[in-house]
Amino acid sequence: MSSTDKPDVIIFMTDEERAIPPYETPEVLEWRDKALTGRNWFRDNGVSFNRHYTGSLACVPSRPTLFTGQFPDVHGVTQTDGLGKDAYDTRMRWLPPREVPTLGHWFRAAGYDTHYDGKWHISHADLIDESTGQPLATNTSDGTIIQDAVEQYLEVNPLNEYGFSGWVGPEPHGGLLGNSGIIRDPLIADRTVNWLEDRYRRRNQGDSDAVKPFLLVVSFVNPHDIVLLPLYMRRPENNPYFPCDLDPPEIPIPPTRYEDLSSKPAAQVAYKHSYYSGYGIQRAVQRIYENNEQEYRNLYYRMHLEVDNPLDMVRKAVTDDTSREKIIFRTSDHGDLLGAHGGLHQKWFNLYDESTRVPFEIVKYGNEEPRRGVIESVPTSHVDLIPTALALAGLDQQALEKQLAPEFTEFHPLPGKDLSPLLEDPNAEEFRNRAVYFMTRDNMLEGDTLASAMARGLGQAEKPPRPLKIQVLPHVSTNFEGIVVNITSNEVPEITNSIWKITRAHDDPETWTIPNSANLSSSGPMGETYRTDSIPDQWELYDLTNDPIESLNLWNEPKVKEVFNYMKQRLNQERLYSLPKRNNPWPYAKRKPPEAQLAGKTPPALARGLRALLRKVGMHPEDTQKLNIDMIGKRALIVCTNAARLGNGKPTGVFASEMTVPYYIWTDAGMEVDLASPLGGVIPVDPQSYRPVIRTTHDDRALGDALLQKKLSESLSIEDVDVDN
Repeated sequence: MSSTDKPDVIIFMTDEERAIPPYETPEVLEWRDKALTGRNWFRDNGVSFNRHYTGSLACVPSRPTLFTGQFPDVHGVTQTDGLGKDAYDTRMRWLPPREVPTLGHWFRAAGYDTHYDGKWHISHADLIDESTGQPLATNTSDGTIIQDAVEQYLEVNPLNEYGFSGWVGPEPHGGLLGNSGIIRDPLIADRTVNWLEDRYRRRNQGDSDAVKPFLLVVSFVNPHDIVLLPLYMRRPENNPYFPCDLDPPEIPIPPTRYEDLSSKPAAQVAYKHSYYSGYGIQRAVQRIYENNEQEYRNLYYRMHLEVDNPLDMVRKAVTDDTSREKIIFRTSDHGDLLGAHGGLHQKWFNLYDESTRVPFEIVKYGNEEPRRGVIESVPTSHVDLIPTALALAGLDQQALEKQLAPEFTEFHPLPGKDLSPLLEDPNAEEFRNRAVYFMTRDNMLEGDTLASAMARGLGQAEKPPRPLKIQVLPHVSTNFEGIVVNITSNEVPEITNSIWKITRAHDDPETWTIPNSANLSSSGPMGETYRTDSIPDQWELYDLTNDPIESLNLWNEPKVKEVFNYMKQRLNQERLYSLPKRNNPWPYAKRKPPEAQLAGKTPPALARGLRALLRKVGMHPEDTQKLNIDMIGKRALIVCTNAARLGNGKPTGVFASEMTVPYYIWTDAGMEVDLASPLGGVIPVDPQSYRPVIRTTHDDRALGDALLQKKLSESLSIEDVDVDN
């Protein structure tokens, strides 16, 4: 197939848009038909995949999963910036260039031009305004375009190393009105329509560059603005959504709104309470949600309406052209719980359908009558996008693999499937018992500062006051994985063609706050605490055919024991298939709180003055010199005594600075430090060494360090220490 015969490929994306849940009322469905005409075009002219799942959660892990066709354990992007982390957080992981090829790389290798406009959120691509130190804005809060800034983005071309051109930032992310969907989506649409019209005009004039086929991704923001609900409700004058004639009807309460979460993984009930602290004062934010539940649900659907016209503008610009065939996709990065399942919000710490099941539609438009229909019972996944797009464009995936593999350090076989056979035969045999895998390790609330959005807005991120400090999910495991499978009697004799989901909530020491050593398990009013023991797996099992709202967790039901065993086995198989080992492991970083939070117990001013005087004359055991060597990945052992008193009854034990000085010098250099003693257990510290004048700044830190205090009370026994030479 020559380049002039290849179809253009266009991908439409929205953000935070879930698939239609099974409990939408006839009134809401009627409103969709009347108001969301932009979306309805895709439904009416293509094939809808009604059991389509995002490969990961939330925003940042999901998008590289879609655009690389690999899962987070392979592409490495596991965390989302926003409430708990900023873009530069130690634990934040962006997609590195030249590791895993994106959809753009695949199509560039096939001779396509590749253009991206709208939300990216895969690498940190924003340009920085030197005058402010903030991302370079390309529009004002009222939508006025700042053309000089636009030109800077086009000149730098930040996504070029990720296989795309034409991106104009900054990311439409955060609480600024100028970055909201209601402002940015029309700008994205206008810019994309202008690009398309210019492309088609030049193509019709025979321009050799424009004749080339193109891959276009247009990525809208809404209904993601729903995450700004606390801002809109607390200050109604900041809410840019005004009543209109096409407003949705009142959206009914989800049937699982008051669900008892005691039978579900503990992370869910913990998240239910911790979520609000990401915004600010926990109880105040919780009241905003609870006092505005109807407005909350209505606003989410109104945001669907707000993005529908920009979506339709670009679609019309695409289909008005008749120069060649178009392969068109529409999807979303993830969904939104919207108060379902006991009052959970957004998309973290779960794999419920409201979060993971999203729209996915394919339209073949141009040379022949469009294929129309619905795929109801075949599970499909975001990782299917690349093989499907390549196949529908008539491209040779194997040939492209050979071309791309030498160029990327983490090139692995694509785990997804080409869905094009389903366009011809919705009952294609190869999909009969298909399982789709999904996973998330997004511990959104755990960041370096634990500063809420309000604390950061007030300039108190370095040391947020206690009411404005994030409460991490206490004492729970935060990794989730699962599969959805259509089971027949061939797999489990007592089952007749029903769709099942299994979810495993599991702990993984490699992802701990201090990897393989300790995990931050609480950050509430009593301070930070850590745990060093793993939490057992917790399970969910749902019969989606008979319980589409996922209210009955059947994992421990004797009557479906065979189903549970089968699903566990399939989960293990799908994990092995979907998660090949990286060629170059990317270990998780240790959380690094700001220096201001490491001060510990500050002694009185007089004691600090005497300390400084003693240090000046060389009589104070202070060591403030940092170890300027990269020791990340190395371990150290400090051996202390178990004896607390001498034979004459005088207190002894460890002189604090003998232990704290090397401990903090080594940990600050990136090492993992263990404490050991002859007997194990409690290491006594000489109480005299903690007196304000005598102790060091390292001792100050130790008094406020819950993890070190835990290690002092649970030291290793020397006989149990295994030193690997």
